[in-house]
Amino acid sequence: MMKFLADENIPLDVVRQLQQKKVDIVSLSMINPRIDDEEVLDLAQREQRVLITFDQGFGELIFKAKKPSNGIILLRIQPQTVIYITSILEKVFAHDIDSQHTFCIVEINRIRVVPFKDTK
Repeated sequence: MMKFLADENIPLDVVRQLQQKKVDIVSLSMINPRIDDEEVLDLAQREQRVLITFDQGFGELIFKAKKPSNGIILLRIQPQTVIYITSILEKVFAHDIDSQHTFCIVEINRIRVVPFKDTK
């Protein structure tokens, strides 16, 4: 079963709704808000969680700086309501994508999956 870490830019209400649906997700806002991106990756890696974020800067850390990661789901959608964000994530989860060691870019009409396992 996949485990997820919601970056602090993911609303807490989204995390709570997913938790109610039995998704194993924790919020960075509740653990250690305001840590830098490298520390976020380290935390997710230690806890073997896939990071969910709106922050595009994680791509640079993964592909250019070659930082290890358990996986990232980047939401490239306009943040809207809690219901909208939750429904987008539920659709991503329903696709049963192996998001470990991949960089999943979620856009309105598509999901791109870029493996980075070999970049470690």
